[in-house]
Amino acid sequence: MKLIVVWLMFALLAIGTMVSMDQLMGMTLHQSLYIVLNPFQAMEMPELFILSLFIFFLLLDLLNVWMWKRKNKTS
Repeated sequence: MKLIVVWLMFALLAIGTMVSMDQLMGMTLHQSLYIVLNPFQAMEMPELFILSLFIFFLLLDLLNVWMWKRKNKTS
């Protein structure tokens, strides 16, 4: 229970910080909340490419671990 409360407080602090920074840059509350709730809408193409690359490497690592466990299980 304590872990959930800490996680929620951290998430609210992070969201509050993002909204505050957006408002300091001159955005309205509506624009700021739109960006916070839809981060992929605000990303540019190179950022999306890097994110896709990270996800690809994560899946590649998971596949590698799965194949290694499968190989060691049969022998």
